[in-house]
Amino acid sequence: MDLFVLIALLCLINTILPDIIRNWVKISRFWKGPKVKPEDLAALQAAREELTQVQNAEHSGEYARKIKTMRAERKVADAESKILRASQMQKLKQSTIDTVAYYVTKVVFSLVVIIVCARHRYSAVMIFDESFSLQPLSGLLSFPTGIYNAISVPTWALSCNFTFRLLYDLVKN
Repeated sequence: MDLFVLIALLCLINTILPDIIRNWVKISRFWKGPKVKPEDLAALQAAREELTQVQNAEHSGEYARKIKTMRAERKVADAESKILRASQMQKLKQSTIDTVAYYVTKVVFSLVVIIVCARHRYSAVMIFDESFSLQPLSGLLSFPTGIYNAISVPTWALSCNFTFRLLYDLVKN
């Protein structure tokens, strides 16, 4: 009976925990807020001030004013693109962390389930009495154990994984 509960619990955790960790990591980013370097913001502010000064200044000719305005606008665009690239790199790093956290937890709990199944593969999770017949699947359900009317550990783990994944996908969608 211990294996019954243990395998069911491990399969449930294996189904739910990776998504919980992924969502927790995403939600925790809202608490931190966006990270923009102060020197990048200062450079953007300086470029904007230069642009307003150029637009408000009186120049010797229209051509000189246009050239100075274009240079100031280019500085603003460069500063904005630098901030945008930094934020995109930050988002890429965060999505990489999400993916790694998801798959690491998935692999760790899958390995735990596999180890438990391998160590107890000749044990029966449940043994039914003669009044309950598992025919025509009794040989498949009790495969490594050899016990009549028994459900083996690998079969139970497979059915728990499949059932919990199916239920979780139904609830999630």
